[in-house]
Amino acid sequence: MLAASAAFVAVCLPTPALAEDTVLDQIVVSTRSDKKLLDVPQNITVVTREELQDYNIRDIQDLVRREPGVSVARPTSITNPWGQLSSFTIRGMGGNRVLTMVDGSRVQELITDGSRDFFDMSNFKSVEIVRGPNSVLWGADALGGSVMFRTLDPSDLLADTDKPWALELRSSYDSFDSSWKKQITGAYDFGDIQVLGSYGHTSASEAELSNARADGGIWGCSRLNFGCDQLFPADTDVDNALLKMVWTPDAQNTVKLTGELFGRATEVLQLYDMSASTTGVPTTTSYINDPYVRDLDMSRKRIALEHEWLADQPWLDSLNWRISYSPQERTTDSNQRRVYSNRIQLHNQYRDYSETFFEGDIQLKSSFDLGATHHALTYGFDGDRTQGDYEGTNTTYNALTGVTTVATNQGFSFPRVETQRADIYLQDEISLLDDRLTLTPGVRLATYSIDPTGDASYPGLPGYSPAKQDSTELLKAFSATYKLDETYSVYASYGEGFKMPTSAQLFQSSTDPFSGSSIIPNPDLRPESVQSYEIGLRGEYERGFFSVNSFYADYHDFIRSLQETTIPNGSGTPVTAYTSNNVEDVQLWGVEFSGEYEVLDFTTLSANLSWSKGRQKVNAASATTAFDGAVPFMAVLGVKHELPDYNLQFELFGTFAAGRTEASSAAYYLPSGYAVFDAYAKWEPKQNVEVTFGIENIFDRRYFPNTLTGFNTVPSSTAVANVNPLELQTGAGRTFKIGATVKF
Repeated sequence: MLAASAAFVAVCLPTPALAEDTVLDQIVVSTRSDKKLLDVPQNITVVTREELQDYNIRDIQDLVRREPGVSVARPTSITNPWGQLSSFTIRGMGGNRVLTMVDGSRVQELITDGSRDFFDMSNFKSVEIVRGPNSVLWGADALGGSVMFRTLDPSDLLADTDKPWALELRSSYDSFDSSWKKQITGAYDFGDIQVLGSYGHTSASEAELSNARADGGIWGCSRLNFGCDQLFPADTDVDNALLKMVWTPDAQNTVKLTGELFGRATEVLQLYDMSASTTGVPTTTSYINDPYVRDLDMSRKRIALEHEWLADQPWLDSLNWRISYSPQERTTDSNQRRVYSNRIQLHNQYRDYSETFFEGDIQLKSSFDLGATHHALTYGFDGDRTQGDYEGTNTTYNALTGVTTVATNQGFSFPRVETQRADIYLQDEISLLDDRLTLTPGVRLATYSIDPTGDASYPGLPGYSPAKQDSTELLKAFSATYKLDETYSVYASYGEGFKMPTSAQLFQSSTDPFSGSSIIPNPDLRPESVQSYEIGLRGEYERGFFSVNSFYADYHDFIRSLQETTIPNGSGTPVTAYTSNNVEDVQLWGVEFSGEYEVLDFTTLSANLSWSKGRQKVNAASATTAFDGAVPFMAVLGVKHELPDYNLQFELFGTFAAGRTEASSAAYYLPSGYAVFDAYAKWEPKQNVEVTFGIENIFDRRYFPNTLTGFNTVPSSTAVANVNPLELQTGAGRTFKIGATVKF
């Protein structure tokens, strides 16, 4: 079933061909209640484990390939050359405005030249993508949407076998980055205890952009060693492991203990810096670089304990509590050897950013009847304490003098911080009119604290001493769903979101405020907020379904990171600096559609469409301009055909994207429209053996994604054209995938 059309795929289709793929009884965790996907008054996509394997989904960018309105960017600048992905963008909101969680545990924030790509797809049973704010149920960071990853349970393997044990071996290859995945997963049923263990390894190299131009295209290219069509040579190794124990002592209690480990190590050879000076002659001021080796290590560890009690008491239906501990770290280590005419210098650049999460969640459910109405309450406490730590050092060794110099607080530096959240929430699902009408009001009292004052070692900038930031907000949500008849239903929803500035946005600085390229903190940043409205119409038929919705979101105090400003120096002459600031107002609206229909036995058509438009106003005196987060019309159309007699399945998708016609600046590059076609196949040559194939961008179309923003039509300088070429943002050319799964 098409992942792109899974936004409301919980549909009961009667034919045997489709019955295997329906997820009628699938429960979504993003609602904090046992709700079928089609009954949720919000646009949610569920990507299932079957889809993760059928399409050999490589990473989080590949995960949203068939999801219009959702994207993931790949940084290509030499300041962030490791080829990892940044973060999700949903309905124009990206970075830390999208809440990202694994089994309810948070994922590290995105900082400048950072990443939130702490995932391997091998151990997930599903991924839920929530469009629009989800802050009432899940708190801060859900301003633009949520992405909820769910790890495998032992029952996911044991359900397919009549034995007390199950074993699955899987391997796949993707020509995009020559990645080869190997995974082994096993489960055993001891009776009231089930266990699962899984380990996987992936080896990969740099991504291949076969349609990028070596001459730099419209930007040009003057690199000395290689063209502007290649990413730096890279070797990547990814390890992931999952261990889970589920204890069910009786029908009322379930206890889960989970241990998870993710690690990615990437070594890059930064060829751009392996060159002579522009004069070509080494002197005391110019030099030749030896190979410039840069390492990236990313890790995410998690241990969690969860207990669900089906209380079945007069006042309490169930109680679920969860505690987790998750240290996450991103470290870069860059070593450069410069050969001058009279000496050799060794340069080391070290950056280490970590967040350690201690999280607790208590959720209760109660239900009761009041007159002609039925009430289902979901309420509880959600809190965490996060220790954030940044370390940046530059070390230089001069072979002529024998002196080693170490400079601390380098890079995009900010102090160590402690972040605390302590929220309470309440949602009431009210059913009336014989369950035809459902009203769902909800509130959340969100408290947020960021404290940088415990880092006595951080010098800060004169006049910009870090100070504690606190905020308390009452968030509200309301939705209504009405069943017109057995086929059609309508819904409307209102939601609010609240997002405190990050520690980097508040306190980030450089060591010299008058260097001409300095970064100054902005402790006066206001929290971001949103009011979001959505209406939709759904239809469920014997052979298919559709869902269409429109949305409008009004964001206030939208934060822009590292914007150019001026500050006075000692002589009173303003100098250029960079800081984060608030945009007074951002308005975003759009339309989304998803659906599928079995037009013939074993042949299903599907469609997923999205269009959005936006406007922003920096302050009352400024002009209204386009909001760059809005994405033009985009459609993913698919056809699926099954040959059950041969255990074969074929799928063809076409992605049709309109070009961008406006931007916040007339200088920005506007990508043109394009059409890209992908094909997939699955074959089961014998029971418990599956082979999957994929060809993406079949016709090798050259294109720039219409989600691309922030690049000028003309580069600001030759250096910019060389250190972050526009050509490195081209979409992948024709790529091939193959995978195999064997179950025992």
